[in-house]
Amino acid sequence: MRIIYCKKKAKYGFTLLELVVVVAFISILTGMVIPIYNRTMYSLRIRNTTQDITSLIRFAQEKAVAESREFRVLIDDENGKFSLFRLKSQSRDGEKEFEPVGTGDGGGVIALPETIKISRITAGKDRKTGMHYISCYPNGASDMGQIELEPQGRGRQRILIKWTGALGRFEIK
Repeated sequence: MRIIYCKKKAKYGFTLLELVVVVAFISILTGMVIPIYNRTMYSLRIRNTTQDITSLIRFAQEKAVAESREFRVLIDDENGKFSLFRLKSQSRDGEKEFEPVGTGDGGGVIALPETIKISRITAGKDRKTGMHYISCYPNGASDMGQIELEPQGRGRQRILIKWTGALGRFEIK
């Protein structure tokens, strides 16, 4: 009588239980990271928006001085858009005509993200279009005013961008 001993081959790999534990662990980590990521992206979006608005106003002030003519930042509060315009001509009766500044000249349109709305504006208002504007003059001064941005969502604080009229003077609260 012969007894044959077979050595079992070593099995390489993972058991189903080990795979389930790893997947559960990754799911828990992902669940903890996503809210942090969303908050970070939201605060970055708000910060970038305020920087874009202040940069556009500063750029308009600098261009007004450099080109010795009036520039305007037109604010479309209904659609949340900011556009740069320059003085094209002025009639004898004081009527001013403005033209949009192209993207090649540093103009273009800045659109607010959908999660941020304009809640209040203190600035001049165009009689023809009904839109608010900020005028920047060749002497470096600009109209004084403020814009209040309201982020959508619970517990979000409003952002107040206030410009004092002097070149490059802003307060952001």
